[in-house]
Amino acid sequence: MSDIDLLTKGFSFDSDQGMFGWSSVSLIKSGKTNILIDTGPASRRKLLIDTLADKNLDPSDIDIVILTHMHWDHCQNTDLFTSSSIVIHSHEIDYMKNPTSGDLMAASYLTDMMGKLNLNPVNDGDVIADGIQVMSTPGHTKGHMSVLIESHDGLKTIAGDALPDGGTIVRGLPYNIFWDENDARDSLEKMIAKSDIFYPGHDTPFQLKNDEIVYFDDPTTINIVGNSEAGKNPLINYQVLDKRKVNVNTFQNRKHPHTC
Repeated sequence: MSDIDLLTKGFSFDSDQGMFGWSSVSLIKSGKTNILIDTGPASRRKLLIDTLADKNLDPSDIDIVILTHMHWDHCQNTDLFTSSSIVIHSHEIDYMKNPTSGDLMAASYLTDMMGKLNLNPVNDGDVIADGIQVMSTPGHTKGHMSVLIESHDGLKTIAGDALPDGGTIVRGLPYNIFWDENDARDSLEKMIAKSDIFYPGHDTPFQLKNDEIVYFDDPTTINIVGNSEAGKNPLINYQVLDKRKVNVNTFQNRKHPHTC
């Protein structure tokens, strides 16, 4: 049995100036094996190192890194883990090496970074450690995978962006789909059939009880510094909208239509 330690809580919001995305990063201990799920964006690099230090760990103590997929907000800090086994779906390795022109989520420089690391491709159902199994959940990307954890509280799913937030349950789809909409819907149903406790890629962990989403923690609070020292006027004004649209832009699929 393993327990999940949420090192950094994920959240995401969009703006007309660009996307703000910080993924969840989770630590799992399986016996003496330290396993990290995703590594997050470079903007959270220091936070990741600090939260590991709070557990008396540094990057060299991580035995296995599991990447749910190869988007920048989930993998930019993977280069910290030079002594780790980097577990990734075989389809994501191909995606990383051959990103679609105009794909802003899987930049080509990631290939250079990952090429220096110890990559270990896996596929659906592979067991990573005792009580820890990967599950293919395509849709967001072709090779996206989630992680099933046998814990003391039952079977839990670290979902990545196949289930990025609680709203995915309501919408029936994740809010970004870059591979295939039908696959994304099937992956969500597959996860719900497996467990009822989810660690989303960009939201607080929750349990699905009788179709009701029950969060385990309060929403993330962030402090925004946005005032100019030259005066009292803020550097930015903002408004919060209460809904986000599902973005279906399957450019990854269009590059390899024969693999649909």
